[in-house]
Amino acid sequence: MRITFEEGWVGVDLTEYFRRSDCVVEHTGAHGLEVKPRQPLLPRAAKLEIEGLLRVWCKLHPEASISTWGPEQASRPTEQDVHAT
Repeated sequence: MRITFEEGWVGVDLTEYFRRSDCVVEHTGAHGLEVKPRQPLLPRAAKLEIEGLLRVWCKLHPEASISTWGPEQASRPTEQDVHAT
């Protein structure tokens, strides 16, 4: 899953968070990350895993603005997709 953000601290914090959660994180430019679970999972399970972790992170950092992109997504997600309540 690709995650984009505006502020640099978000990328640093997300990278550390996902790596502690046993994910592989690659930077995609100054304002983007590609995140995948370290363990091999089916695509749908991998997406659910990353989304669940991201929801927790967003609850802890409500001030952060992020967007997510998955392989099947063709448009920008809604606020509800990113900041699930």
